[in-house]
Amino acid sequence: MAIVRPTSKQPLKRFSNLRVYLALACGLLFLPAGALAQSGTGSLCQAEEGVLFSCQLEGNHKLVSLCTSPKAAPFQSVSYRYGLTGKVELAYVASAENHNRFLATVSPTGPKSSVRQVWFESKDTKYIVSACVGGDCPHTGGLIVFRGAQLLMSRACTDDSTQPWFSSKVVHFTSELQNSQSRTDLIQLQDYDNNVEVLYPSKRVN
Repeated sequence: MAIVRPTSKQPLKRFSNLRVYLALACGLLFLPAGALAQSGTGSLCQAEEGVLFSCQLEGNHKLVSLCTSPKAAPFQSVSYRYGLTGKVELAYVASAENHNRFLATVSPTGPKSSVRQVWFESKDTKYIVSACVGGDCPHTGGLIVFRGAQLLMSRACTDDSTQPWFSSKVVHFTSELQNSQSRTDLIQLQDYDNNVEVLYPSKRVN
């Protein structure tokens, strides 16, 4: 009697599909955390960059981010980006090659609060990224833009912003400028009044 063997490939096909699904699942498990973070809207920094500061702004829901490359010191560049995920409207890069620099300072805004600031100037316009620390802060952070003495923008960070503060791995701020420290030459500390009262209307300490 002849032996009849099954010729259907259906079980083999199902097993092959199962292997594909398992491979995809394992691949997702071992993706770098930064790659997964890119699918969110909390930052305009790239997966290989570090986040110095990032927040979503009230009113227009746009993002302002400060990013470092690489993630750890020594940093080769610091970048400012403003816009939406996938659509950066304004960018500024400071690096050893282009000689651009960011400036930084800290100012008291009340008996129990101070505002930390990192900014740059381009075409007579100053872009000030800020974070407030202390019990008297009306906002956690925000963006202020001046063209000369004219105020162009003053927007606070939303409450659900991912990182409305400055990473101490890049700039170690204290309540006083003389005790603060920048960990990169690309951000230079300077004693300067940026008129941040437009966003943080608290009584200044003399």
